[in-house]
Amino acid sequence: MEIVLPPEAPIQSLMNYVFENYRELKDFCEIEGKSKNDEECADCHHNSYFGRGNPKYECDNFRRVYLIRFLARQFEQTDFVIKEHVLGEIEGKTDLSAVSLGGGPAPEALALMNELSSCKGDYNLFFDNIDCEASWEAVYHDISLQFANYVVNVKLKTGFSCYNVDSYVSEKRYDIVFISWLLSDMHEQDSSNVLDTARNLAAPLGHILLIDRDESSLVSRISALVNAAQELTLVEHQSKYIHSIVEFPPDIKATFSPDMGCDFAYWVLQRSLDDIPF
Repeated sequence: MEIVLPPEAPIQSLMNYVFENYRELKDFCEIEGKSKNDEECADCHHNSYFGRGNPKYECDNFRRVYLIRFLARQFEQTDFVIKEHVLGEIEGKTDLSAVSLGGGPAPEALALMNELSSCKGDYNLFFDNIDCEASWEAVYHDISLQFANYVVNVKLKTGFSCYNVDSYVSEKRYDIVFISWLLSDMHEQDSSNVLDTARNLAAPLGHILLIDRDESSLVSRISALVNAAQELTLVEHQSKYIHSIVEFPPDIKATFSPDMGCDFAYWVLQRSLDDIPF
């Protein structure tokens, strides 16, 4: 009897692509002007990112380590929120638009494609990424379009704009606006401006998905911003823990210590219908 193995999950296929194409790091740090091995690059990433220092997104090695460490976990957290709270309202639309504010490699695009692939019918998805770090553009397009190869019913078109998200203005309107792992690195006034930007970008009855670290002071700060926001309805707010299903090669686990899971908090907001002129 022939044993038929289940198909590989798209996120595992994507991460295998990352392991193959983003694993090799340069052995010379152009920012610090000295030689560095993989372990030193991993430590540099950890210290600058988790130490609330100055993340070096202009460094190619830094971005590669970021993908290996965070992409799978961020994908799975976003995937959960979409599946539980948004998919039922959007699966009937064949043409969808979404934007990530400060998206970096935009794991939200992967998660949205993944959930749409579980639905019947075909979809046209336009996903925009607004980030002040232009260095993410090529990575974002590569990762997103690669993932699109693993889902047969989603036709993806990507866009990228290099702007500060707390002052971004556009006439575009989106079905979903993502703000993920961003407000934790911003001052309160800047965070309020980002939420205003998200509201203005959301289409009538469009959703805003806020995802960030589950730290009590941060959750209180974001919740206060959400409660004070005008023209937005809070649909859901929860804290959750998800452990990654992705399998990492032993050498990558040993060198880079990928983030296999953590507590996170999320808020699902919806823009009201009657405050937007037609």
